Order: sequence, then C-alpha cells, then structure tokens
Amino acid sequence: MSKQFESKKESLSIINKAYSDKSDLSSKDDKIKSLENKYEVLSKRTKDLEKVYQFHKGIIQSISSGLITIDSNGSITFINTAALGLLDYEYQELVGTPIRNLFDDEREADKVLDELLNKKRMFESREINLIGRTKKLIPIGFTTTLLSSDDPVYDGVIISFRDLTNLHHYRIQIERIDRLATLGEVSAGIAHEIRNPLAGIKTSAQVLEESFSPGDHRSQLVGRIVKEIDRSNELLKKFFHFAKPGKPKQEFVSLDTLIEGVYLLLSSKMRKKGIIFEKNIDTAIPDLYVDENQIEQVLINLFLNSLDAMEKGGSITVNLKMVENQDEIVLENSSKAVVLELEDTGCGIESDNLERVFNPFFTTKSNGVGLGLSISSRLIEENGGRIVVESERNQGTRFTIYFPTS
Repeated sequence: MSKQFESKKESLSIINKAYSDKSDLSSKDDKIKSLENKYEVLSKRTKDLEKVYQFHKGIIQSISSGLITIDSNGSITFINTAALGLLDYEYQELVGTPIRNLFDDEREADKVLDELLNKKRMFESREINLIGRTKKLIPIGFTTTLLSSDDPVYDGVIISFRDLTNLHHYRIQIERIDRLATLGEVSAGIAHEIRNPLAGIKTSAQVLEESFSPGDHRSQLVGRIVKEIDRSNELLKKFFHFAKPGKPKQEFVSLDTLIEGVYLLLSSKMRKKGIIFEKNIDTAIPDLYVDENQIEQVLINLFLNSLDAMEKGGSITVNLKMVENQDEIVLENSSKAVVLELEDTGCGIESDNLERVFNPFFTTKSNGVGLGLSISSRLIEENGGRIVVESERNQGTRFTIYFPTS
C-alpha cells in the first residue's frame, strides 16, 4: 500500500510540474507580447516626435530672419541658416563661441549682454552693428526672448534679427533728399537776392572802366572786378540749376553713343595725363528713354572727377550691361535695368566721406564747390535712375548708375 501511495504521489507531482511549466510559458508569452506592444507604441511616438522635430526645424531654418540662441554665459548654442548666410560662417565655426565676438563695438556688446543675462531685460527693435567673416559692417535690428526650461542647461536667450543694410541706405537717401530740397529752396532765394545787386555792380564797373585811359592801372583793377562778378554769376547759375533743375526732355538715346561722345570730348586731356580708357559694352543694350543733355552732363562730371583723382596717370573703365532689377537696385516699374559702371584707379575716397559725396557743397578739392555730384545725383533721379558709389583709399572709385529699361 505504501509503495502504491508513493507512486501516485510521484505521478501527481509530475502532472503539477507540467501544468506549472505550461503556466510559466503562457506567462512569458504574455510578457513578450506586452513588451512588443510597448515597443510599437514607443516606436510610433518616437517617429511622431521626430516628425514634429523636423517640422519645427524646417520652420526655423526656412524663416528669412536670423535666429541665434545663447546660453547663460553668452555662448552661441544654435544659429539658423539665415543668420549663417548673413554672417558668412559655417555652423560649427560659431556654435560654442561667445556671441560678443560678432559685435562691432565691444562696449556695446558688454552693455547688451549685461542687460540680457544679468538683469534679464529683453529688447524690442534694438539696432546694433555686427561684423561677419569679411569684417563687413552689418546693421541689424533685433528682438530678444528669454529661453527657460526644466533643465537649466538649456536656459538662455533667443535673439531674432533682420539685416537693415538696405533700410540704412534708404534712410541716408531720404535724409539727403530732405537736405537737398531744403537747401535748394534756400539757395534759390539767396542766389536771386545776390544776382540783382551783382548786375548793378557789374554795369557800374564797366562804365567806370570805360572812363579810364588804356594805360591806367585802375582800368585793370576794374576789369578784375568785372571778371570776379562773372565768376560769381556762373556759381549762381549752378545754384539755380541745383535748386530748380529743368524737367527732363526725354527721348530714346543710345548710352553707348553718349559715352563715346564724352570720351572724344575729353580724350586729349586723358592723353596729356597718361590715362588709358577702356570700354566694355554688352550686346543688345536697349536705348534709354532719358534726357540726353542731362545724362551727358552727368557723364562729363563723373569723367572729370576721375581725371582729377589721377594726377600720375591711370585708367578709366566703363562697363555697360543688363541685369535683373533686384530689390537692392530699387527701380520702379522696370523688370530689368541697364547698369553703367565707371571705374578709375585714382586716389579713392575715404570711407568716412562715402556717404557724404552726394551732399551739396561737400568736396575734397581745394578749388571745388561741391555741387557736381549733388546735381548729377538729382539729374539721375529725375530720369528714373539711381547712382551709388564704392571706393577705397588709394585703390580707386566706382560709380554705378542704374537706368530703367522702360
């Protein structure tokens, strides 16, 4: 009986173990399935998160405004494509570097960063100057936002900015136009008041000159008075021309022919000074609808300025070409523009004077009046164009004129 009992007990133990093993396998299957489900959910959420990340990254990299983030130490943690393009740097060159290195003025950088990082004061439409890889000055307008998160490592400031270079040029143009308009009115009034008494003085001097004998030295003195009055009258004529330029009498004109005519007029003077003239004209340049006399006056003035800038010889190069009317050219109602570039190898213009060369009465010449370029700029604008200047000391000067093709 005991042996039979032990045998039954052993059989029951085997059966229980089999059921237990089967139960364990079933439990393991359930765990595997649970893990697989969790993995699928996690994988889906990871993909969704990646999509959201790529979407927001695409927005940040596609906006035209520059975007830079800095940490609490003022080091750059992120910079978008627009900012990199404006500053002419690669991403790895700037990330991790102090943002103060991009400021033109170190004192201004310290002041701005102190306000942002220490005092936590944000800026709205603040303007400063940055410098890119080429050391070119880049005026920007920027706005800042405090960046905070659960992880202090990511705390810092978001700086959003736009390039104000074109706006800076527009401001200069508007200020110059305002000054020209005011000065024109004042000049016209003064010139008119001076011209009348000068006419009386000249008449009296001529009568007095006739009363002297030919050998009388006083006759020479009176003659000099008349000569100086004539010179003053010529200056007043320039004032009148500047103050009230005549409306352009426009017709279709070949710019190439105008350039050739001015060159022939001044060619002897160029040869005497040892100046070489070169002309590069693109094919299919259309005739321009402008005032021939006014544009010729502008060209003569620019040529003479170049000649005066080259006392020891050099070269004058004229390039004439067609370009697309881009935003920076700013010509209204014209999809294309004719561009005339006049370059010389003269003494150049100081960088501080570049923005003033078109101002009336500004001149670096000892015997100059300072109205030539002011009048030229005004005549170009009267004919729907725009003139700009680039120069470097002892390297030469280039005047560029944009004409509308319609």
